[in-house]
Amino acid sequence: MERHALSFTVKPGSEPQVAEILSSYGRPAAGRRPGGPALLRRTSVFLAGNRVIRVIDVEGDLHEALAHLAGQPQIQAVEQALNPHLEIPRNLADAQSIRAFQERSVLPLVHDRRTPPGLLPEVPEHLHERRLALLYPVRQGAGAEVAQLLAATRVLRPDAATILARTTIFQRMDVVLRLVEVHGDTDEALDRIALAAVRSGGGAKLAPLVTADEDLEDPQGFRAFLQRITVRMLTDRRLGVPA
Repeated sequence: MERHALSFTVKPGSEPQVAEILSSYGRPAAGRRPGGPALLRRTSVFLAGNRVIRVIDVEGDLHEALAHLAGQPQIQAVEQALNPHLEIPRNLADAQSIRAFQERSVLPLVHDRRTPPGLLPEVPEHLHERRLALLYPVRQGAGAEVAQLLAATRVLRPDAATILARTTIFQRMDVVLRLVEVHGDTDEALDRIALAAVRSGGGAKLAPLVTADEDLEDPQGFRAFLQRITVRMLTDRRLGVPA
């Protein structure tokens, strides 16, 4: 299963309307190749200021998944409703304009770390794979350095039990997104990430690369920073799980 992220901005001031559009649309069909598994496994949508973020887990190619979604009436209605709010205009009647929008929106994958199931705790099903999205306030030109720093920071030893099921980092220019899947309590996950960052020296390295009033060399300061950059989730839909 492949994970992809896309991001685009909407006109400042339109955030309430955009949040309503992206929170209330119907679930599209998962799609599948003949005789194959479902194409769409999970879709999460976040809003950070005027930036929309979509994270899509697919069995197959991203472009195949996007083409499938483009044919779904629910998604067509969402795209039409979003169009007047986009900061960079898009012509939905022009295939080239749509393609250019998609290419601008893709956040390339930098790092993807998964925890073996045997190292995750036994928790109730509703606490499985809970998602957190962190959007880093990167200083101009520091996006690649921030992404590589995050990728190099381990929260625990590779063989240690943890509630952090998966960490994925995406980056395009100065947009750096960290998606964390948690097997348990999300507040505890942020506590662990903050403590690991400070103990490893990652907080000191990160401080000059981001905009932060918090003390990133102090666990409580770093924890407050993580809370501030946690992105609002609008929708989270998983195959086989009611919306």
